[in-house]
Amino acid sequence: MNTCSMLDILQSQVAPAIGCTEPVSVAIAVAAAKELLTVPIKSVQVHMSLNIFKNGMRVGIPGTQEKGIMFAVALALVQGSSSDGLEIFKEVDEQAIQEAHKILASDVIRIDAMKMTSDFYISATLRGEQEISECTIMSNHTNIVSLKKNGEELYKAKPCDDTVTDTECRIDRLDDIFSFIERANYQDLLFLLDGVKMNMAMAQEGKENHYSSALGSRLFSLIESGQLSRDVSNLIKAETASACDARMGGARLPVMSSSGSGNQGLAATIPLAVLAEHIGSSTEQLVISLALSHLITHYIKQQTGRLSPVCGCAIAAGIGAAAGMTLLQGGEKEHIHLVINNMIGSLAGMVCDGAKGGCSYKISTAVGEAYTQALVVLDNTSIAKFDGIIGSDVERTITNLAILSRQGMGEVDSLLVDILSEAQAEGF
Repeated sequence: MNTCSMLDILQSQVAPAIGCTEPVSVAIAVAAAKELLTVPIKSVQVHMSLNIFKNGMRVGIPGTQEKGIMFAVALALVQGSSSDGLEIFKEVDEQAIQEAHKILASDVIRIDAMKMTSDFYISATLRGEQEISECTIMSNHTNIVSLKKNGEELYKAKPCDDTVTDTECRIDRLDDIFSFIERANYQDLLFLLDGVKMNMAMAQEGKENHYSSALGSRLFSLIESGQLSRDVSNLIKAETASACDARMGGARLPVMSSSGSGNQGLAATIPLAVLAEHIGSSTEQLVISLALSHLITHYIKQQTGRLSPVCGCAIAAGIGAAAGMTLLQGGEKEHIHLVINNMIGSLAGMVCDGAKGGCSYKISTAVGEAYTQALVVLDNTSIAKFDGIIGSDVERTITNLAILSRQGMGEVDSLLVDILSEAQAEGF
C-alpha cells in the first residue's frame, strides 16, 4: 500500500459533511476562487465532470428549500468559506438565501458539464474588473490542486502533498484490510463512534420531520401499525432511509461521510449501529466492525471510481455494511469474502441517477440486502464461482465489477444527464 496506513485512510475518508457532497465540492471551488478577488464579481464559469453535474442537479441545499448546483454556486458567492470544507453550508441563513436569489436573477453564473478522463473534476473561474481567479478540484471533494489569479499559479498540489488523495492512499488487497482489522487497537478507532452519533441524529430528524418522500418515516409507521414486522431488518431499512430522506431534503445537520459521500456514510454506519444494539455488541466489536465497513467501502470505490455510474450506497457502502454486519455477528474472513460476492451478485448494475430524495429507496434496498446476505453467508450459503459476474475469488469479482462500471457503463452518465436535463426542462 502507498504512503499511508489504514488508520490514515479512515481518518481522511471518514469526515463530517453537511449536504450532498457534490454541490458542496462545487461551492468549495467557487468560494476558494472568490477569496482571491479584491473586486466585485462580474461572471462565474464552472466546468465539471458529468458525474458531479448529475449528482447535483436535483439535490436539496442544506438550510434552504432550494435544489441544485446553480443555487450552491450562488450561495458560495454570498457567504461560503473554503476553509469550512465539507461543512461550507453550516452558517446558511435567510439573508444569505435572499442574496443568492439576487445573484441567480443577475444571470452571471454559467455551468458546463462534460465527459472527461477524470471522473472527478471541477474548475471555477471568476471574473471581476481587471481580475480573474480560478480554482481547480480533482480526485476528491476537497482536493484543491490549483489556485490562479490573473494567470499566475498561486498554488499547485505536489505529488506528495499532505492531502490524502485517492492516488496517494490506496489499499492494494483485501487481505491488507483484514490484517489491519485483526491487530487494530480499537482505542485508536473510537472517533468512528462520532459517525454513529451524527448519522443516527440525522435518522431521528428524518423520522420526526417530513423530508423528500419521507420513505423512512413511512416505514416506521408501517412497523408501528403491524403491517411490517418489527424486526432488525426493517429497523435497519427504516433508520437508514430516514437519515437519507433528511439529508437529501436539505436538513442542516452534519453526517459522517465515507469515501466522499454522506449517503455512503449513512449506509456504512447505521445498519451496524442498529444491529449492534439489537444483539448487545460491545463497543470494541462495533468500532472494529465500523472500521471494516468503511475500509471495504473505500476499497470498492477505488475500483469503481470516486463517482461512477453505479450507486455507491449499494455497490460500495452496502458491501461495506454487509461485511461489517458479518463480522459483528462472529463471521470470519472467509464469510466476508462470500458476503462481498453475494452483494455484488445481487446488486451489481444498480445505477446512480443523481443525488435526490429518491436515494432513500435505493439505500434502504441496499442495507436490507446487506443484512440478509450477512445472515445467509453465516449459514454457509453463497453464490457460486463463475456465476455471472462472480469470479474465481473475491478479488476477481471486484475486478469484474470495476470493469462493468468503468468500461461497460461508460456512456451511462452521459445518457442520464440527458434524461435528467429533459425532465428538468419540463418543469420537474
